[in-house]
Amino acid sequence: MSTGRVPFTVIGGYLGSGKTTLLNHILRNNPGERIALLVNDFGTINIDAELIERQEGNTIGLADGCICCSLAAGFFVALETVLQQDPLPDRVIVEASGVADPGKIARYGESPSFALDGVIVVVDVETVQARAGDKYVGRTVTRQLASADLLVLNKIDLITPERKREVAAWLARVAPQSRLIEARFGSVPPAFLFGLDGDRTLSTLAANGDDHDHDAGYTTWTHVSPAPTTREAFEEYVRQLPHTVIRGKGFVYLAAQPDRQQIFQLVGPRWTLKPGALWQAEQRMTRIVFIAATPTSLD
Repeated sequence: MSTGRVPFTVIGGYLGSGKTTLLNHILRNNPGERIALLVNDFGTINIDAELIERQEGNTIGLADGCICCSLAAGFFVALETVLQQDPLPDRVIVEASGVADPGKIARYGESPSFALDGVIVVVDVETVQARAGDKYVGRTVTRQLASADLLVLNKIDLITPERKREVAAWLARVAPQSRLIEARFGSVPPAFLFGLDGDRTLSTLAANGDDHDHDAGYTTWTHVSPAPTTREAFEEYVRQLPHTVIRGKGFVYLAAQPDRQQIFQLVGPRWTLKPGALWQAEQRMTRIVFIAATPTSLD
């Protein structure tokens, strides 16, 4: 990892939204990364049996070298346990409880030891509006939505296309900063969710950037330019991206640093541009792969 800081992602969402299903899907489709997963207690996450290799006290050993730690003993203790591992995990995922504010937990990801990779909030599309209007839990639900970089619209198969458009329009008003991803049974490719720090999945994502529509309601395309660009012009380019863009990864050819690649990462509205390796002469160009929700799926 170029920064020496561990990528830190928070996954939240109200009770019953499908966080457990999403987390199990992430672990089951882990591309070889060592993940430290911090949860409130094991009863909340209910990790699938086939993913568990061993259990010792407040720690579960998972497949592919991942671990899962309970937060019952305290958040700081759990984070210190993670930082004492050798080697360090490739990323930390924190599951917020169903009534917690993911935005507050995300502040820990801005510490010197971690790099905030994003806040993901899982939404039960059937019940989210009713929950948000409830006098007892409404403020909790809307606060969770407002903290999200990415909203995973889970259980999308249980509502009609018309209802889906209504919910998407409502979420655009409640959480205008967020990007929306549709999901059935929490099935979202992990490469769509992570990656603001490090370039482990860059080549994998780029290999899939072949301008085709995906069954899950996504479109990919590749931006290629052989001419160097300024930082200001590139920032303006990113600002002009469609709101439906949920993921972007690639290399940028900056005029101010013509000999070195700049690695671009975007998850939802968050993005970074960090120095990478030296260019090979034949590689010197901007090449970025984007993934967006198709207009027909969310508009």
